[in-house]
Amino acid sequence: MSDRLDVRIITPDRVVYRSSSDSLIIPGTMGEMEVLPGHVALFSTVKPGEIRIKEGDQDLVYACGAGLLEVCADRVTLLVDSAAGSREIDPREAAKLVAEAEDKLKNLSSEDEEQRFAFETQLAAAKARIEVYERTSGEHVPQHGFSRISMEPVKKDAGESSAE
Repeated sequence: MSDRLDVRIITPDRVVYRSSSDSLIIPGTMGEMEVLPGHVALFSTVKPGEIRIKEGDQDLVYACGAGLLEVCADRVTLLVDSAAGSREIDPREAAKLVAEAEDKLKNLSSEDEEQRFAFETQLAAAKARIEVYERTSGEHVPQHGFSRISMEPVKKDAGESSAE
């Protein structure tokens, strides 16, 4: 059993985070959950919210959209529709997404549950971005957030994936 987790946060566009971590807290659909080294194998859904990663003496914070979580043998993979730290978040764009989703929800017929779910998910993800930005943007130090961790898409080299 390792004393570290191999964590990856992946969106459809890129690998947002890939590193060795001490722990992480994820917004699971059934509630917030913490993953530590040696965690039992797990597969879960993730709701829009805040991901907190403990990496040594640093605490990293990301806003994420909905997705899936897999924990297997100290490897944690989050596949989410979006993820960003405060330096990557444009608060005006996030506020615009909140307004759009709220407007769409107001004008939606009550029987269209699929659309309602999509707009509620969009609204929750946009609000999570605003919350992460507001909590961390004034600190702009590397541990709150991101750009030093954000990476280009993983390229395959001789059958092995690498983000560097």
